[in-house]
This record gives sequence, structure tokens and C-alpha cells, in this order.
Amino acid sequence: MLTCVIGLHVVLALGLIAATAIKVVPQLRDMLDAQLIKHEEEPPPKEPPPPPPDFKPPPIQAPSIDIPVVQGPQVVAAINIPKADPVPVAKPQPPAIVPAKLAKGLNLGDACSGYYPSASRRLSEEGSVVVLIYVGSNGRVTESKVETSSGIQRLDEATVKCVTSQGRFEPQKVGNEAVGSWQRMKYTWRLTS
Repeated sequence: MLTCVIGLHVVLALGLIAATAIKVVPQLRDMLDAQLIKHEEEPPPKEPPPPPPDFKPPPIQAPSIDIPVVQGPQVVAAINIPKADPVPVAKPQPPAIVPAKLAKGLNLGDACSGYYPSASRRLSEEGSVVVLIYVGSNGRVTESKVETSSGIQRLDEATVKCVTSQGRFEPQKVGNEAVGSWQRMKYTWRLTS
């Protein structure tokens, strides 16, 4: 009985293979059917036409210019036109920089003491720094730059860092409205102990 089942399976498998081969082989044959293509030779290049016989370009003639002839001495009157002084161009004035006013209840000396550079403390470095700060309408510093250096870069950088992070200032007012403006502030670093 087992041989009958195996034989039946073999017959079915051969039938499937034959059916597939009948259907697929003609399609493959059509796809793989190749023909030799004869290479066409290119025609030889054409020769350029011969130039026309006895061709001569027309002669080039310069245009004639009539120049009046003046006889005898001539006097030309000199006219002196005074040069005008250049008009100075007014440069636009930068907005006025007002002195910075700390917000009420803020002591920047106490706030910045923690920013004193340790290397400057060891070297007993002191100095004054003038910074320009942009105070926003909320009183916070949004931008700062050193205007006059103390001569010690560490103190200059510490001033900018302290003022930017700790500073609260009174914003400039236009009418009753607070507006952002550049303000000037001087801070002096002194060792207390």
C-alpha cells in the first residue's frame, strides 16, 4: 500500500512538472530567441564642396573724415570753475547709551563675588571693566560686550558672565512702555579679604 501512495505522488509530481513545462517553456523560448543583428557600416564622410572659382573678398576702405583746417593763432579763454568742497555725509548716530540702573533690591557686588576668578584671587588681580549691556523690556540682560577692558581677560570674562546671568536692570521707558536698550555699566573687581 505504501508503494501505491508513493507511486501516486510521483505521478502527480511528474504531471505538475510536465504541465508547467508545457506552459513556461514556449514563453522562455520566445524570450531567449536571439537573432544576429548585422552591423551596418557607416557611410564614408562626405567631402566638403569645392570653393567657388575665383573668389576675392571686396577691398576694405576706411571711412573718410573731414577735419576742418584752422589757420592762424587761436586764443582759448580759460574758465576757472572753483571746486566745490565735498559735502560731509552725516553718519547715523547710534542710539544713545544710557547708564545702567540696577533693579531695586539688587546688589551686583554681592551677586558677582562668586564669579571672581580663582586665578585672579591667587594673583591678587583687581580692575574695573566697563560693559555695554542690552537690557530687554523685562529688565533681563540678553547681550553684553566689553567696552573698556580691565587689562585682565579673566576679569573681563567674569564681568560679562556675571552681568548676563545675575543682572536685573530697570528697562528704558518710552512714555509708559518699557523697551529694550543698550546701557553702560562699570564694575570694579576688588579683593576684600
